[in-house]
Amino acid sequence: MSAEVFISYASEDRSRILDLVERLRKADVSVWIDQMGIEGATMWTQEIVEAIDNCKVLILAISPSSTESENVVKELALASERRKKILPVCLESSGIPKSMEYQLAGIQRVDYFLNQEDQAVQAMIRSLGKLGVAVNDEASDEAAKAPGFISHGSSRFKGSTAKKTKVSWGKVSFLAAGMVVMVLFMFVLGSKSLKINLKEPSLSQAEKNALNETKRMENPVTLNTNRVVVMPFKIIGTSGETDDLGYGLVSTLTSKLQPLQNLVIIANESARKFKDTELSPKEIGQVLQVGTIVTGEIQTSEEKVQVNIRVIDANTEALGWGSTFMKSKNDFLDLQNEIATKLASELKGQLDASEAQQLAQKATDNPEANAEYQKGRREWNKRTEDGFKNAIKHFEKAILLDASYANPYAGLADTYSLFPAYYLKTGIEVMPKAKSNAEKAIQLNPKLAEAYTSLAWIQMTFEYDWLESEKNYKKAILLNPNYATNYHWYGLLLNVSGKASDAINYLKKALELEPTSLIIPTNLSQAYIFNNQPNLAMNAFDIAAKINPDFPSNLWNYVRCQTDYEISINKLKNLVNDNLDSPMLRRSLFWAFVKNGDLDLAKDEMIYSLDNFHDKMTVGFAEMYAALGKYDEALKWIKKGILLKETPVVFITINYDFPNEFKSDPRFVKLMKSINHPMYVD
Repeated sequence: MSAEVFISYASEDRSRILDLVERLRKADVSVWIDQMGIEGATMWTQEIVEAIDNCKVLILAISPSSTESENVVKELALASERRKKILPVCLESSGIPKSMEYQLAGIQRVDYFLNQEDQAVQAMIRSLGKLGVAVNDEASDEAAKAPGFISHGSSRFKGSTAKKTKVSWGKVSFLAAGMVVMVLFMFVLGSKSLKINLKEPSLSQAEKNALNETKRMENPVTLNTNRVVVMPFKIIGTSGETDDLGYGLVSTLTSKLQPLQNLVIIANESARKFKDTELSPKEIGQVLQVGTIVTGEIQTSEEKVQVNIRVIDANTEALGWGSTFMKSKNDFLDLQNEIATKLASELKGQLDASEAQQLAQKATDNPEANAEYQKGRREWNKRTEDGFKNAIKHFEKAILLDASYANPYAGLADTYSLFPAYYLKTGIEVMPKAKSNAEKAIQLNPKLAEAYTSLAWIQMTFEYDWLESEKNYKKAILLNPNYATNYHWYGLLLNVSGKASDAINYLKKALELEPTSLIIPTNLSQAYIFNNQPNLAMNAFDIAAKINPDFPSNLWNYVRCQTDYEISINKLKNLVNDNLDSPMLRRSLFWAFVKNGDLDLAKDEMIYSLDNFHDKMTVGFAEMYAALGKYDEALKWIKKGILLKETPVVFITINYDFPNEFKSDPRFVKLMKSINHPMYVD
């Protein structure tokens, strides 16, 4: 039978703790302590972790020795992460270190001082009873009559200054992400039961409201346990590299699970938005629509790494499987593979030979190269110029460390190939580099889905080889049926090809896999506009707007869905003044002025754009000239875009608003045929 009370203490206090345990057991309180003490151990045992898992209350014995004990701090962190009730018991008057302040803020404590133990135990028994711990009737009655030894108010003692409680920006970011994901899944699942109020007066109130919004969902669905998310692991330890180990482990587990059939794995970047969340497994499950949550802790010593991992059923919050793994830091990559294989077996029940082989393979034997690759992907996901530049540095360093490592080559291909899409470099400058890196990645690892996705994007946006591009997107799906970027980019190809309904399905799939993405709902909104579904386009716009309300590409969707152009004009004018270097915002404002009949104001925006963005836009200027009836000038700008191999040329039919008369002009049709545009080829 599991003990209801776990006592965390320092070995120097063992004699006093054993006396306390004897007193509690006389009241029939079931107590678990580590009789051997943990101070001499470099790592925890699985037994200790399981004891914390199974207890109702953790008694924290506070003394000068325990506040300096790294292991006591770790036990407190684990109990707090598992939402266990904590009862601080002060063995003497001492200060609370910063490592404990957050978990103990506002919790009542019991003073268990020398020569005052009898009364203190009575107070302790009363507190345990209130916390749901079983106590015999006689002890309970006696404790009820005894005077209290409970200190009220903040659990901060001598040497600790009370501060006003603030919600950290990390929590606020998480709450915003959680609300976005809720909106997303109500949209994907067609629910109308969720309403979001973003105008809360205080951060603390906003936190409460966000949690209430999760609970307010009507008739929560039974979640599919084959939908899985690997949550950020709790970091326990002081080693400087621990955070990188944590990110690397979660990324590796996610990427290794993604190719498995019959499982849906949420993208790592979306899972990271829930770092340090206080939501329960049920609430996380409803937000992400996942039935299985993988979580745990990473703990380091000077030489070793220990990983405690648990699989939780989000429907019941029951622990389905848990285990502890330990290896030296030098063998961390082997440890990741071992964990991935065991986890996959637990999730699927049985692995076929090919799956077992895939899980056992290491992308690299060099842990430093792996760490650099993971850092590069983090930078790439920022989708900024600095992020792209930093990503290239990390990918190149990974290759220097291991030239046979395929993943960083795919990372370089992805990075170079996105420069033209963000108006940072022309396709002529960077796409040849992108292609050579994609091909190198495939040569090194013919089963790397990311590399085929990279190559498909290059074939679509630079080489205009639409058929080969589609083949590689489909091949990537076979290799990794859970790679969100592949569904996203393939959805764009289908949209450009005029297959809007198919495009919408693939983009929705991408969004399910990466629910906190900004660009995916933006492109989904575009697909709905192209398919003449403005209401659904606005729903998708709202998802992206919750993440970044000022994202220019998404605001362009907003403008195109509005019939009252004055609203769009007022919205854009304020943003343009604050973002003078955004050609997309100027484009949108120009278009709104034209639609509203304000041609002189539209021309002013065009003149400003020509003066300031002459080398950043081509198709955008073609759109402006065509809107003013200057078709010859518009065609010149399109020719320039084709000559420079600019990515926007590919999306000319879905992301730009040209007059129908212009699109039927034989000269325009000829230009589209020159790039083998699927909507214009015979």
